[in-house]
Amino acid sequence: MHVASTLHSKGGVGKSCLAINVARDLQLRELDVCILDTDKQSTASNWQASGDTEELPAVYSIEQPSALEKNIKDLEGAFDVAVIDGGAHLQKMHAAIVKASDLVMIPTQPAPADIWPLKTIVELVEARREVTGSPEAAFVVSRRKARTRLSKVVEETLAPFELPVWEGTGDRVAYAEAIGNGTSAIESGDKKAAAEIRQITDNVIETLRHE
Repeated sequence: MHVASTLHSKGGVGKSCLAINVARDLQLRELDVCILDTDKQSTASNWQASGDTEELPAVYSIEQPSALEKNIKDLEGAFDVAVIDGGAHLQKMHAAIVKASDLVMIPTQPAPADIWPLKTIVELVEARREVTGSPEAAFVVSRRKARTRLSKVVEETLAPFELPVWEGTGDRVAYAEAIGNGTSAIESGDKKAAAEIRQITDNVIETLRHE
């Protein structure tokens, strides 16, 4: 079982949105997928409960870092991919997530307040890589606002971290509406949002294939 996670030390950057939409897209591509919800806000759990629970990916709530590794071992063989939705301000859980992951996606909005805290997450990834050579990691720019200066320079700002920067998502109502309805951007009427998620999922599959 491959493990992909979304991680950032700050809230409101799009971690749950990314985890939910990628997990659902992987499932729609006929993979067996689950979500491990470590976020105290329980966005993924609430999303699953608000939709067709038999159709959507299974969601498992995990409150303690010590339980994460055990849950992943217990689920091994039952799923192709586990997607971890990482909460904010949980240093011990963040370390456990990085340790468990094959791929860490780091969503960040094109704003200084979101970019400044990234060093902590990158350092966790780098420290783990020094021990095991993994996980893979990439920034996923979220809520891009078209034709703004911040969106144009975000790649330059992230360049010193020396991680791939994925195009990510635009600032679209479709994402919030889909989560509120217990669906995904893939199933929404917004073709641009659906295309954005499909591109991210393509990147995830390609990265995990070569991990």
